[in-house]
Order: sequence, then structure tokens, then C-alpha cells
Amino acid sequence: MKELATERAVVEQMDARSGVGPDQPVSALPPAPVSEAVTVSKAGEVTIQPDSVVQVSVKEDPGLDGSYRVNELSAVELGYVGPVFLRNMTENEATAKVKQVLEARFFNQATVTVRILRASYDKVAVHGAVEEPGIIKIGSGDKISLNEALLRSGRITTAIKGAKVRIVRGGMLSAVAPSEEGEVYALTGEDGAPLVPDVQLWNSDIAYVFSTVQQAKQDVVQEGPKDILVLGEVNRQGIYRFDGTSPCTLMHLIFKMEGFPDFADTRAIRIIRRDGSGGEEEIKVDASSILQDGSPEEDVPLENGDRVIVPARRFGLFN
Repeated sequence: MKELATERAVVEQMDARSGVGPDQPVSALPPAPVSEAVTVSKAGEVTIQPDSVVQVSVKEDPGLDGSYRVNELSAVELGYVGPVFLRNMTENEATAKVKQVLEARFFNQATVTVRILRASYDKVAVHGAVEEPGIIKIGSGDKISLNEALLRSGRITTAIKGAKVRIVRGGMLSAVAPSEEGEVYALTGEDGAPLVPDVQLWNSDIAYVFSTVQQAKQDVVQEGPKDILVLGEVNRQGIYRFDGTSPCTLMHLIFKMEGFPDFADTRAIRIIRRDGSGGEEEIKVDASSILQDGSPEEDVPLENGDRVIVPARRFGLFN
């Protein structure tokens, strides 16, 4: 009996270290902690993006089976389970995520299958000293060369002598992408002639074009940091900082904010700005076209100290 008790104590100690209790099911794929950040999927794989359509199958509850559209926040509304965020996940990653959520809330064991029925466009972004900064759509799971991305963005407007590009992998998924070091490449050869390196961009990558030299007639002057205060119906209120290497515009602010919650009225955004005399002016912006197409023509430059207020949508009887 003493040997049996000792053996049981050893097993319990092992269970405690592994996080598995006597009544806790063990699966071949243990769920990741809920707080663990979603990593960027491997380049070249088809991933779940806004406007994708996915098919979900749950053996333990066929009532959850069906096709689901992915909303602008990369989430699906999975019946009574509520929203499940599947941003930039492959089919296998999404299967593991749904399984994790179901086993954490409803089932001891969940048998889940997630399939991508319709893939949306992947996107990369080019910001900084180019004529047409913004978002470039590419095929799902596809790639685009840096040279082609720069050609689509128009002429480089910074001084060519010091022109460089900083690539942040998965930067469109990060609120702090403008401050990340990324991969830096010169846009000139040893002889000073323009030369674009042979680099590929994948889904959610951001390329920042900037200059490292100051010239008397420089087209673009690098500015200092700008602080923008965001209030209202947003995921996180507070101050969002822009450093001098990326444009400070409403579209780039939306990137930092990672979109809007469902009840935000994106057609009635207000920008409050102090003028030179100490007074305030109000700029009303309809950001729906920016969210839909990433259109640089609709973008609005922001200035240091601006307050951006996002109201909640009003619902009437016939909405």
C-alpha cells in the first residue's frame, strides 16, 4: 500500500507539472493558451482574411455545422459560441483555434474541421515616400516582388541617394509595426543608380520607403513623432504615436487600431484640431471607402495633437 501511495504521488506531481489533471482529456494537439498571440502564418499558404467564407464542422454538435463569412475583424460568429477570431490562420490553425475555444467553454473533447470555401484577396501595404501609398491586393496565398509593389505605388518621392525600404513582415497585423526594425534594404546600387533588391512580399507585409539624407530641395521631409488621441467606439481608446518613418493619416491610424468594433459608425468620424490661434476646428470624415478599398484618395492627413472621435451607430426602428 505504501508503494502504491508513493507511485500515485509521483503521477500526481507529473500531472501538475504537465498541466494535465486526472479528469482532463488529453488530445494529440493540446490547445494553446488563450492569451497566446496569433503568429503570422507561413508565406505562401492560403489563410483566412476578411470576406473569406469558411466551413465549420463540429461532430459533438451538428447545430454548429455550416458556412460562415469572415467579418472585417477576421472573426466568425459561431452560433451560441459567439465570435471566434481566425485572423491570418490556415485551415489547420483555424481548426485548432475553434477546438481550443469549444473545449475551454463547452466540451471536454471537440472534434472540429475548418475548411476555406472561398479565399479573399491577400494584401500588402506600401507606405512612406511614394506617390500612391496604400494597400495592394494580391491573390490568396500569393506573393509580389518589392519591385512590382513599388511600381504600383508610383514614383519614389524621396531623395534617391539615401532611399531605403524597411519591410515589416506581418506588419498589417501589428499595432506597433511603424516602430519595428524590420528588414532594411538600400534602393540604390554601389554606383548610386536606382536598384530594387530581389525581395518578395507576402500577405500582411508592410514596406516603408524613406530617406536617410537631408537635402536643400528634398521632396519629403522626415518629421518628428505625432501623437493622436482616439476616443469613442473603438477597440482601445488612448494615444497612438506615429514616428517620423511612416505617414500619419487616418488610414494608417486604422491600421494601428486594428479596425473598428461592429457598432462603430465609420461614416461619421470627427477629427478635432487646434488652429494657429488656439481655437478648434472639426473635420468630418466618412472612412467607409478607406475600410473597403484602402483608397489613398480618400485618406486624410493627421496632425500632432489631433483628437479622433468615433461615434457609435444609431439604430432606428427601420434600420
